[in-house]
Amino acid sequence: MNEQTDLIQYTKKRSLCRRLLPLLLAMGLLLAGCSGGTEPSEASSDTGGPTASAGSTPAAPAPEPEPETLEQELLKKRGVAFDQSDYKALTGAEGVLSLQTVFSDLNPKKAGGNLSSVFLSGGKIYQYRCDATLPGGQNCREVGTLPLAEQPVYLQANDFNGADLEVVYRDGKRYSVKSASNNGPYTATESKYLHPVLTHAWRYSADGKTLTEDVGLRDRAQRIVHVGGSYLLIADGKLETAAERQLPSENFEGIYFDDDEDGYIVYEVADEAVGDGEKAVAILNGNILATDQAFYQIVYDDIPESFLDHEEKTTNADGTPAAYLPKFGGGDRYRLVKLELLSRYYSNVLTIAHDYIITADYKILPVTEAIGEDYESGEIAIPADVQEKLGALHGY
Repeated sequence: MNEQTDLIQYTKKRSLCRRLLPLLLAMGLLLAGCSGGTEPSEASSDTGGPTASAGSTPAAPAPEPEPETLEQELLKKRGVAFDQSDYKALTGAEGVLSLQTVFSDLNPKKAGGNLSSVFLSGGKIYQYRCDATLPGGQNCREVGTLPLAEQPVYLQANDFNGADLEVVYRDGKRYSVKSASNNGPYTATESKYLHPVLTHAWRYSADGKTLTEDVGLRDRAQRIVHVGGSYLLIADGKLETAAERQLPSENFEGIYFDDDEDGYIVYEVADEAVGDGEKAVAILNGNILATDQAFYQIVYDDIPESFLDHEEKTTNADGTPAAYLPKFGGGDRYRLVKLELLSRYYSNVLTIAHDYIITADYKILPVTEAIGEDYESGEIAIPADVQEKLGALHGY
């Protein structure tokens, strides 16, 4: 009887242990996880070695490469990876663009609408757009031939898309070059009159009272651009300003008349920012100077003449009437401000066309991204110090 009772008790205990064993094992695994234990590492499929544990520090990302081009510099500023560039390439202009390319002096964007423009290069006329393609699928195409193969020194467009052009060469010879539209073809008609700009060039003597003629300046000028009420020109490796000379009336005090001999008074642009040995080589957009080493923005150095009253324009610093206009020290005065970013990538800039920079690999970059949001093609900026003088002049 006792043996039978013991057997029954043993069987019950064994059955209870079998039922409790899985529960005890599960509780043991849970307690191990709560105590911060880690699972054994698995072998790497690549190397056969152990992989990093779940609690290890991830490897640091590779450093961003430093920009080597102007395009990469602008991409970095925008936080865009170099291999994800969204800047498009200019097509159809390969081999015809340089700093010497002469673009229309009128920006078609200022006219509104859907307009293309033109530039002159190598004795040819080219139609182009940077913001869209032309018929045929490219940004640029040849549409005409100039009367002379040499590069013009002056171009004046009489409409915003460049169908009506006045083209002037170094000796003053000028042509009217026209087409029904800037799709071409163009016809050229030579004027029987030479262009009047710089027919006679005069410079003030040190006393500010007399003028000396600079004979042959027009023939030495390699580029002339009209801005505001005066001209910018490059001659002898320097940037200068020229304004039409006015002579005093013999009968009416304080009244001045235009010079019948097409005389212009020439004076230098303040160039303290330019490095030693640099030579001016191109005027871009009417307000950027390219030297053989750097780029500079042309800005006002003093209050523009258009803001001055008649007495201020015609009276010398010593109170005497001006012998000529612009008076000694007068006229629109400009200075140069170095464009550091463009200059850093000087060799990467092929040319500048109104609202866009064209790089050596023909990428189209918005000019405001490289110079600043306030930059405007063809406009001479008034810097803060000149604005203060202007405000003081008007009692602001």
